[in-house]
Amino acid sequence: MLTRIKFLIFWVVLGYYHTGYTQVLGLELLGDKNEVELEFEYDRNFILLKTRLSNLPFTFIFDTGAEHIILFKKEIADILGYPYDKTIEIFGADLQQNVVAHITRGVPIKLENTKKVNRDLIVLEDDFLHLEELTGKRIDGIIGGRFFRGLSVEIDYKRRKLRLMRKTPSDILKKGYHPLNMRIIKHKPYIECSIETTQGDSVDIIMLLDTGAAIPLLLFLNEYAEVNLPGKFLSGNLGKGLGGDIEGYIGKISSLNLSQEFTFNNIITSYQRYDLDSLDNEFIVRNGLLGNPLLERFKIVIDYVNNKLYFKPNKNFNKDFQYDVSGLIIYAFGPELRDFFVKEVMSGSPAEKAGIKSGDIIKRVGLLSTSFYNINGIYRKLIKRKNKHIKITVERNGQKLRKTLYLQDVLDNK
Repeated sequence: MLTRIKFLIFWVVLGYYHTGYTQVLGLELLGDKNEVELEFEYDRNFILLKTRLSNLPFTFIFDTGAEHIILFKKEIADILGYPYDKTIEIFGADLQQNVVAHITRGVPIKLENTKKVNRDLIVLEDDFLHLEELTGKRIDGIIGGRFFRGLSVEIDYKRRKLRLMRKTPSDILKKGYHPLNMRIIKHKPYIECSIETTQGDSVDIIMLLDTGAAIPLLLFLNEYAEVNLPGKFLSGNLGKGLGGDIEGYIGKISSLNLSQEFTFNNIITSYQRYDLDSLDNEFIVRNGLLGNPLLERFKIVIDYVNNKLYFKPNKNFNKDFQYDVSGLIIYAFGPELRDFFVKEVMSGSPAEKAGIKSGDIIKRVGLLSTSFYNINGIYRKLIKRKNKHIKITVERNGQKLRKTLYLQDVLDNK
């Protein structure tokens, strides 16, 4: 019998499910220590943690926008012999489709330098994400905020370190951190801030602090919201979610104000429409999310015990946002994920104007064959060539075609 729950995902996952734990979680990760430090890999704007399930190595995303641990591939749980206690239905990120998942109880899990603990896992019946196609490497699941309950967690993007602490240092303000108003709902942090739209309207918003999102900013659109699309935008694929591809729009807002100290201008912003009647109150409490390309400009401390949040700006934290203006959605494939094809071309983008089409296989970027690139290298090439042109060779129906992309910023509202 299926238990129906609302479980939302953008890029990775936002959601909830009650596991039945009653003890304080998190503290036992430290053992008898006051703090431990974990290294992470930062790839394609995801925080990747080395994780062991039943003493076997895996890679999980650290996701403050999710509550629980989610395993993407059911075949892993089946091979390890995990029994399923309950089957549930999950509401997908496209806000339209439901997918099936299973609960398995008391799985041994360990992060680098932490003690081994037992936790419940949500296991997807089918891996709708296939994040290896986006990142060029295997990603097995996510670890949400509930795992760190009872702790303060410092995220140091520059050093690629997570520090798990029994308590926030008492002199944290003297160390250059700024407090921000935060509330935690179901182990997920929300902050109040404001935006100025390109129409000149100032709007107060509540945003989810989401380290599982590989975009700087997402805003939700509905018929009652004060947030509107900017004058210039692209439409198409925003990312991948449990229900499949997520469709929406990409544009810019004039400014985002986290506080009096921290204001960002001209930010690339994703927009997604939703129907208020189809969602629960937990979803409606927020207007969108802040993701890693914005959060990485700070060192952040999330105090899950005292509902406190601290931001310390990195050097040049307010530099211009760099992003790919081509309009290409590229996926990796092949045995080593070193072949690349065009999944989608955003409407109105430079790639569409150059005549590149969905399904084209990318053979050369600039002067070099794609055999010299991984997927990160291709995107870096597209970002660095903004306001210039770049030649791309694609294969379509067995024929090689040379295309020239003029990478103007078509989203600029000035």
